[in-house]
Amino acid sequence: MHLVYHMDNPLTVSSSRRKALRMLGTGVLLAVPFATLVRPAYAERGPVARSGLPAAAAPAAVPAAPAAPAAPVPSQPPVKGPSRLATTADTPLWADSGATLPLGVAPAGAIFEPASATIAQVIRVRDAYSGAASFLNRNSLTPVDAPAALAAPGRWWGKVTVDGAKLRSAPHAQAPVVGQLPAGSPLVVSAWVVGDQIALDNPAWAQLNDHTFIYSAGFRPVDVPSAPPLPVDAPASGRWIDINLTQQVLVAYDGRSLVRMVRTSTGRPGFETPPGMYAIQRRVASETMTSAGIAGASYYVPHVRWTQYFSADGMALHENYWKAADTFGIPSSHGCAGLVSADAQFFWDWATVGTPIVIHA
Repeated sequence: MHLVYHMDNPLTVSSSRRKALRMLGTGVLLAVPFATLVRPAYAERGPVARSGLPAAAAPAAVPAAPAAPAAPVPSQPPVKGPSRLATTADTPLWADSGATLPLGVAPAGAIFEPASATIAQVIRVRDAYSGAASFLNRNSLTPVDAPAALAAPGRWWGKVTVDGAKLRSAPHAQAPVVGQLPAGSPLVVSAWVVGDQIALDNPAWAQLNDHTFIYSAGFRPVDVPSAPPLPVDAPASGRWIDINLTQQVLVAYDGRSLVRMVRTSTGRPGFETPPGMYAIQRRVASETMTSAGIAGASYYVPHVRWTQYFSADGMALHENYWKAADTFGIPSSHGCAGLVSADAQFFWDWATVGTPIVIHA
């Protein structure tokens, strides 16, 4: 409650207050606490009782008028780019945005998705085969719809498995180092070439471009998403076997119906498996294989099962139990198509003498 003072009753106030009232003028009705006018500091500290008068109550706070709501800012739809991109021609793939560490050459039709929004010339992407990130020139890409089924790429695709894998200017252990790649980097192999054997009995190096090579022990193949395209001279009926040298896969077909697709390892550089039309000529359930008669080779392997020869010079499908399972898909034999045990047994049970085999790149 506010104290009300009238000028016609000067006895109710002290002399200092009477002086203040005289300054305000006679006959003025004060409807505010006197302390507010005379001692502003008291308003922050609360009312003070004087001369036996009851303390004046603090004025009630006047609620501030609610602020008008801010006008809504119209939301901008996110800028979306294409969800899938395809290369329009052979396109160099890089490990860095500066395009200094080559990862190979992606063929026309390879599928990628943008990995970051950017307007730079060299953009970051993820390939559809390894899922790993890399960089390439945006001018070599065109938007495409996400495919219902991902086709096999036109070149061999893999992924680095060791940190610091060395890129060299030639397939030799002492060749100048072009750079080093972290584990998980994708690789696209244009060719397999003979080089120094850093690991026992493994001379295979991958060629990434004209001047860059990497030793094959430092990476592994990724899964082939679907069977490669059929060769033009593929049989139209009956059981037959397709061996794709590029993808290093072996496929069982009944006519044009796919029965089973598996990884294989065909002839290493220097012992390449030649393309052509073949047929299974003879079969041996278990035997000892030796390098007798093969120039430049030296091996003796007992108890090799499910061998099916398809050439007069000894090329065959067979079990390769001495090879690590995750290395199938890298060419390593002396011309045969090596298989993990379960796959070799499947083809032994499924094929027979006379079953056609088509070998092609």
